Amino acid sequence: MTYHLPDFSGTAKESKSQEIREFIDAFDKANIRSIDLFIANNPKLATIGKYIIAFEILRAEQQSLFGEKAKFEREHLAHLQNHQGRSPADLFPQPLFLGGDWYSYLYNRLIAELVGKSTLPDFSNGNLAFITFNYDRSLEYILYDSLRNSFTEVSETDIITCLRKLKILHVYGQVAPLKWQDSEQGIDYRPQISEALLQKTAANIKTMYELKESPELNEAQQLLEQAEQIFFLGFGYAPENMGILGLPMVISPPCFVYGTGFNLIAEEIHRVYIAVHGKRKLRGNFASPTKIGLGDVDCFILLRKYLN
Repeated sequence: MTYHLPDFSGTAKESKSQEIREFIDAFDKANIRSIDLFIANNPKLATIGKYIIAFEILRAEQQSLFGEKAKFEREHLAHLQNHQGRSPADLFPQPLFLGGDWYSYLYNRLIAELVGKSTLPDFSNGNLAFITFNYDRSLEYILYDSLRNSFTEVSETDIITCLRKLKILHVYGQVAPLKWQDSEQGIDYRPQISEALLQKTAANIKTMYELKESPELNEAQQLLEQAEQIFFLGFGYAPENMGILGLPMVISPPCFVYGTGFNLIAEEIHRVYIAVHGKRKLRGNFASPTKIGLGDVDCFILLRKYLN
């Protein structure tokens, strides 16, 4: 695994750099896949661990691409691979893209039937909600930025009012709200990273082992209970994450569940299926209302196949 140490041109003290190196070295050698579990086992490292998480998220914002820019970069990488025999892994320490651009696909589905310069999506009916274990703000950013540039004659106030009706729950917190979400405490997307910013954003991060109960968690469970369709997008199906949401028992019997199984083998897919679907008591003649995409079915393909 590759890590990137923050460099603030002399503003970060050597002691902080040493703490970061020690954390990275211990986490590497621990061979624990979950950083939350590692922090839970090593509570004295929690503060520096959250600091590193905040840095990596804000650093990723600097490099994030959406829509046509992402498509162009993906095609460029494919060209290098096909004509020069070089894979993306050879060119970059970590892959820039895994799967298709489901953000853009979902956004275009949301506005597909809108006609007229003052028409915005209606999220007031509660038919769509997002529950995420991630700390990043990329979904909030792309929705706001896309609406602002798709409907240039609509006031920013109306766009913000529209988006505030869309439920996006961060179960473990968010590095920071965006400016449109909180004019006072909000932080711009792709901000200038500083020591003060990292201290502030790291404080907003909670791990699953710290979180026993919260309004967001309770609301997430209620949303899952009421759902008619659930899409697990890029979800790892870790027992601890499913347990904290009360899965699978909170899912109502007739609810149809779809999930990605990117890079999972058939036996792992079967175990995921049992974990998500096996304990639910189904009424009537429901024919297997759980579908976990095999092989290379990513978020983009899953939505194309099953999103009504």
